[in-house]
Amino acid sequence: MRFIRLFIYIKRAINAQIEYELEDQWGYDPQMIKKANCGFVGLQNLGATCYVNSIIQQFFMNREFRLGILDAPVDRDDPGKHDTLLYQLQALFSNLQGSIKRAYNAHGFCYAYKDWDGNPMNVAVQMDVDEFFNILFDRLENSVKSTPQEYLFKQQYGGKLVQQIKSKDCEHISEREDSFFSIQCEVKNKKTLEESLQLYVQGEILDGGKTGMTDQCRRFNDCPSLSLKKMVFYVLWYR
Repeated sequence: MRFIRLFIYIKRAINAQIEYELEDQWGYDPQMIKKANCGFVGLQNLGATCYVNSIIQQFFMNREFRLGILDAPVDRDDPGKHDTLLYQLQALFSNLQGSIKRAYNAHGFCYAYKDWDGNPMNVAVQMDVDEFFNILFDRLENSVKSTPQEYLFKQQYGGKLVQQIKSKDCEHISEREDSFFSIQCEVKNKKTLEESLQLYVQGEILDGGKTGMTDQCRRFNDCPSLSLKKMVFYVLWYR
């Protein structure tokens, strides 16, 4: 028993000396690579990927979305799976969820992410965030077609924008619906998100010109003064 204790003591002393020498010579500090006390794992900034890290971390913190992505079927026997965005996002989420390291290197995810021309992400150049988001969701939605996760993105982040136009002289209303995953809100001089959304759906007056509003009232089409009643914003939760 005394021999075992002595062996453990010597082993700890050797490890401590090795770590000290590595830290002294190479700047290696084992405490710097351990998971933070808060229990969360970060994402390394690979150059100009702070916008990627921010969005991915937000997606990860959405539990239903995270579990949906992790449950999505992927052909594990496919030799090219490492170049697929869904597989790399699953690997990324798995590391954020279970890694003992302080941060995860998402190089594989960035390489699997292809722009509209099929080129991998250049981690040294910051993309437009909205473009990154749209390409990401387009690629992932196509990856989960005909699977139980087919409507995952609409369930978690989808919505519809309803644009209504009403004539001042006619009771008929022209209405158009558009699906969306994101909208651009005005933030200047706005204290809250609610104020930005109120501005987004604020009505305006349209004057003059043929607008082709409705077939129910012919004179509506030729009305010189039209009122854009409002743009109705709401999120549809498919549950």
